[in-house]
Amino acid sequence: MNKKAEIKNRIDLINRGEVPEGYKNEHGYTIPKDWQELPLIDMCTKRQEKAGCKKLETLSISAGIGFVNQAEKFGRELSGEQYKNYTVIRAGDFSYNKGNSKKYPQGCIYLLKDRKIAAVPNVFNTFRLEDSYNAKYYMHLFSSGYLNKQLFKWINFGVRNDGLLNLYDEDFYKSILPIPPKQEQEKIAKILNYCDKVIELKQKLLEEKNKEFIIAINKLIYKNNLKYPIKKIEEVCEILDNKRIPLNDEERLNIKGSIPYYGANGVLDFINKYIFDEELVLLAEDGGHFDEYYKRPIAQFVKGKSWINNHAHILKAKNKENLYLYFSLVHKNILSILNGAGRAKLNQADLKKIKIPYPEDKKQNEIARILSMKEKHIKLLEQELEQYKQFKKSLSQLLLTGIVRTVEVDCEN
Repeated sequence: MNKKAEIKNRIDLINRGEVPEGYKNEHGYTIPKDWQELPLIDMCTKRQEKAGCKKLETLSISAGIGFVNQAEKFGRELSGEQYKNYTVIRAGDFSYNKGNSKKYPQGCIYLLKDRKIAAVPNVFNTFRLEDSYNAKYYMHLFSSGYLNKQLFKWINFGVRNDGLLNLYDEDFYKSILPIPPKQEQEKIAKILNYCDKVIELKQKLLEEKNKEFIIAINKLIYKNNLKYPIKKIEEVCEILDNKRIPLNDEERLNIKGSIPYYGANGVLDFINKYIFDEELVLLAEDGGHFDEYYKRPIAQFVKGKSWINNHAHILKAKNKENLYLYFSLVHKNILSILNGAGRAKLNQADLKKIKIPYPEDKKQNEIARILSMKEKHIKLLEQELEQYKQFKKSLSQLLLTGIVRTVEVDCEN
């Protein structure tokens, strides 16, 4: 049996609840027999030094991002009088935020890498692994959610006023961790670090292409304001909001299919019925779906069969140049005209008054063709990035638990 067949057979056995030869199942995880296991408390030193009078940067933890400056995240320092009780954290230390999130429902753990010293809330569990353990391996293990099953058993899901999970510190520290041989820890960390570097480079490329796309929109449409006529949306569009129909979860469940059901910022579901079968442009109606950075609503270009709920305005260009209409709105600053107390809302009266440059049809088509090619390139890069992230996630799950050994993996393929 070749290597790929061996790995596939091993994964199939584990998926069926069986233990492959050379493996063991303890504490609910299948790992190689030559790997040890220990509770976290036996592998680390708790960090309990208080910030006191030291003047340190105060950090919080954001799920999916990691350590962030408190003032930058929340717009102000939150520590106040509690600062003196904050815990000092140094490069190479880990900290566990008990706050739950969609990505990390049992809380998240991050390694401090980009700062020498800082202070974190004392409600976080901050610790340092002993030198015999590779911190980068455990950084990847924690970010994979390896502890979720164990922590779930110990969390009391009653409500806490501070928004944190009800989890005793001693329960957190009794979590059992796998301990691969030191050399294998290093190899796993190297492979996954390589994956992270690839993801970082792909993200930077995507950011650059998005910037170029915005520049192109401005150059082709908005910097030509003086030579193109300016028209209101109500002059150039049909507004089809009266045809919108929202569906509740039960209704959507009963008509599952392949036709996209759109909301304010994308496809919510796929169903077997449709209201429209044509090209349309959608604009988010309420502020929860507005892009604050570019100061615009989220615009969508829809083609073919679709069902649309009541959180997006529906526009149809009278001259049928819907793609140009989409590009003219996707970077349009309209927040200054929005109505709504607390939550900005783009009502239909204000929608009709939005003005856009409006060249002749032939020029609209030419602009749309150029911008469409650029947007397609961006979407391909987004797909490529997402696929690589999924690859890294799958590889992490296999390597971190030893289901696939490092001798079986070429990190550059």
